[in-house]
Amino acid sequence: MEHRDLNDLAVFAAIAQAGSITGAAKKMKLPKSNVSRRLSRLEDRLGVQLIERNTRSSRLTSIGIRYADYCRLMVEEANAADAVVETSLGEPAGELRVSASVLVGQQIIAPAIAAYGQQFPKVQVILELTNMRANLIEDGFDLAFRIGEKPDSSMMSQAIGTFPFGLYASPGYLRSSGNPQLPRDLQHHRCLIMRSGFKTSRWKLQRDGEVIDFAADGDVVVNDFLTLRNLAIAGGGIAMLPAYAVHAECASSLLSAVLPNWSASSVPLSAIYPSRRGATLKQRAFIDHVRQAAENLA
Repeated sequence: MEHRDLNDLAVFAAIAQAGSITGAAKKMKLPKSNVSRRLSRLEDRLGVQLIERNTRSSRLTSIGIRYADYCRLMVEEANAADAVVETSLGEPAGELRVSASVLVGQQIIAPAIAAYGQQFPKVQVILELTNMRANLIEDGFDLAFRIGEKPDSSMMSQAIGTFPFGLYASPGYLRSSGNPQLPRDLQHHRCLIMRSGFKTSRWKLQRDGEVIDFAADGDVVVNDFLTLRNLAIAGGGIAMLPAYAVHAECASSLLSAVLPNWSASSVPLSAIYPSRRGATLKQRAFIDHVRQAAENLA
């Protein structure tokens, strides 16, 4: 065979992960024509068609699917080799792409980035905040921070901490609508509901061994905790919120705890990363800073 350009294999791995030439070009920050040219060159060298493409769509051929697996492994090995050099130098450098939800990003990740940047100025942290569950491999993330989710078995994870939730409402709402004394009183109140994807969160309260677990019902359903918090502050009703997100609001009397003698659920925050070889030096250092930022909120 002719001389191999390993960059062609990396480009094909990106095409397979992104599902299209356009997606791969965007991910790799290359012109689409460059990606197409590398794919054609790779197919010519191999003498096979790796992708079936027409004017509307493209898909991997059967041999393309098998070849893509090896190309992905090659990219992982190359990244592992870079990590070895990085570790030997003792100072992280390069890009670190991080995904987190909006609330976690603003409350926990942002303070961690500030401290991390002071210690490791050669690392460029690229933080993307989204309440949608990112695919680390396909979207090219080095790390994701997820709250309340069980990590995918194909990913590695590290526990960051556990965060208690509670019920909160504005003092004005409680004055006008009354302050619930028991969980059953909530059925007579406006409950503000959090939904992630197609799953509506359940409310779980416990006291002295008694556990009440129910699907709260309400007229307002949102998919973002910051919006939920703002609705509660505005007097929209009672919301189940992470305690770390309402410290300042409770201190300034914008929000008050509801049923404070009842404990709500606590949920874990985890760091997720794709490599089975373990976290790289810059990943480990960033996780440590996030863990410290989380402890500061406790």
